[in-house]
This record gives sequence, C-alpha cells and structure tokens, in this order.
Amino acid sequence: MFNLFKKSNSSKVPKKILVSRMEEYHTHYLGKTQDERLFFGSVTFAYKKPSFEVSPELQSEDRIELAILFIFDKNGKYIENTYWSTNDENERYSVYEKLVGLISKLGPITYCDVELETFEVTIDGIKCGLIPDEENVSIELYPSNTISFQEPWDGEYYT
Repeated sequence: MFNLFKKSNSSKVPKKILVSRMEEYHTHYLGKTQDERLFFGSVTFAYKKPSFEVSPELQSEDRIELAILFIFDKNGKYIENTYWSTNDENERYSVYEKLVGLISKLGPITYCDVELETFEVTIDGIKCGLIPDEENVSIELYPSNTISFQEPWDGEYYT
C-alpha cells in the first residue's frame, strides 16, 4: 500500500552541509585559517530559562548575549569553540567586537564558504550548534535558531 506520509530518501537531513558566506549577514564570520581549520562565528542570544517561563518585564535581565566561535577541522568536523557572554545591558553592544577579537586569535584567515558537519554542544547550559531537525527536514543554528538550512542544501539559509 502507498504511504502518503512516508518521507522520501531525498528529504533526509544530511550530516554535512555547505554554508555560504553572506557578507554583513548571519554568515559573515565564516571561513578558514592558515592551517586549514574552518570556523563559523555567530552573534546570538539565549535566555537563562526558557523564554516562556520569563515574564516580559524580566526578559532583559534573563537574556544572555553571546559571541561564539565554532572551530572545525579541515573536513568540517566540529573540534571546539570559544565564546564570550554577558547579561550586562551595558556590555551587550560590544558583542560584535568580542567576536572579532575571538577571530583575530586564529591568526591569518580567509573568509569563504565552508562545508560543515552537524553538531551539538552545551555552553554554560545553553544548547548550541548546527542541529538537525528531522521533522522539519532542516538544520537549525542554535542558540535562538535564528537561521535554518533546508533543501536544496545549496548553502543558503532562511530566517
């Protein structure tokens, strides 16, 4: 019998995807180092508690700004990360400067498109990474899943 709800093999989430660098957008800080490691820098935010548990008047106090630099080997396998975080409202505006500082520690770099494997890590209790969503056939960038990669897996993302 024909099952209308069965997903085809072509709609499975891949283990590795192309991520296209889009200057001045979410994938601006993307490239490789002189020793061929790959990197993906992200400026994002998270809440100490799930956002539905935080009253609107306390969300500002509970919000954490993050500058995360994910590092991968030359084949796109996640190795490690460095990050900076704050929940101080006065420091929130320096998050991009902090990310640029983390990237500068990599030495000479080239900004470019990269192919990366999916991965999930926890940073200070916050879920982070390029995380597959089998139900929606997508890969989400966490935390705050601001961007999503989907078929045709051509490196472009959706917000």
